[in-house]
Amino acid sequence: MMSTVRSFFVRMSFRTLAASRRKREASTPRVGFTLVELLVVIAIIGVLVGLLLPAVQAAREAARRMQCSNNLKQIGLAFLNFESAYKKFPGGPYDGDPSLPGMVYNEPPGAYESGTTCCNAASPKGWSHWFAILPYMEGQNVYNLANFNLPPIHSGRPANYNGEDSVARALIPAFYCPTRRGPTGYGSGLFGRNDYAGCAGFYQGEMHENFGDIPDPPLGLGPRRNERTPENFGNVGGRKGFITWSAQGARRRLADATDGTSMSILAAEKCLPPTRHGSDGGDNERWNNAGWDECVIRYHFPPRADTDPFVIVTGSPGNLNSGSNVWRRYFGSSHPGGLNALYGDGSVRFSGFTIDPLVWMNLCVIDDGRAISGEGE
Repeated sequence: MMSTVRSFFVRMSFRTLAASRRKREASTPRVGFTLVELLVVIAIIGVLVGLLLPAVQAAREAARRMQCSNNLKQIGLAFLNFESAYKKFPGGPYDGDPSLPGMVYNEPPGAYESGTTCCNAASPKGWSHWFAILPYMEGQNVYNLANFNLPPIHSGRPANYNGEDSVARALIPAFYCPTRRGPTGYGSGLFGRNDYAGCAGFYQGEMHENFGDIPDPPLGLGPRRNERTPENFGNVGGRKGFITWSAQGARRRLADATDGTSMSILAAEKCLPPTRHGSDGGDNERWNNAGWDECVIRYHFPPRADTDPFVIVTGSPGNLNSGSNVWRRYFGSSHPGGLNALYGDGSVRFSGFTIDPLVWMNLCVIDDGRAISGEGE
């Protein structure tokens, strides 16, 4: 009898314990997430990233644009210090050397590319304004690589004669816009480039060389002329630029900017399509010795974004797919919405690509006598 009672109570105890365990398990919270919950969380994170990414990109571009502006401020200070030392701005680059026989610096009216001297200087005296300002922007060591004592040689110059290759391999950080690229050398010689161009004023002729696209007056003027002819040397009265072709004695002084230095562009960013870095008609020459060329100078035509559909990237009038270089004569940039420009007083201002073309033209010309409303922004 006692064993039967004991067995009964043991069975009841086990049943009670089992029921209590099941109750505890039922009341214990689940650990982990269901698949639906995970998908919802991932979707929310994706939405947040999508909202934050444009803001991060905008902040980065703002920082790059500020660095680009600082580059131009440094360049402007160097130009003005040069002017203070020599009472003139550095002369623009030229081709060949006026002391050599056979130099052709003009061509008959109606002719085009008929044999004018091209496409680099025969000695450091004719190198670009970018080279000339090096001592005033902590670049004296690079400037000293040039040898001014050797006689000029235009055709058949030995490699690195007068140090031009050594100078070209020096990649000057202030000459590169960080939105477009970092300091980069191109070709087998790893020669540097420049994302900024000096302003040579008003151009008589086409916006894209050989494409016949001369704007209607007053924005354009025909007949078309080569950039290496006096009409486009930056020194015609009423059409002058801060940068002028200097082979035959032309000089530019602050007093020449009769429109006011704060209303006259000295240099700005140049237009360069993303696929043409280092090889384009305006980016295919070394930064120090490109001659009087769109690699280092630009003119008054309306500025364009590098990716603007208006910009002709490659080709010729008869075949846009030929892959040949195109020489663009206008400023531009890789920044969204506009470009930085350096003025004759050393200030740097950002102008939108929607700027009135005539206002931009007046800003590029230092002596046209036209009043400008606003500041070209």
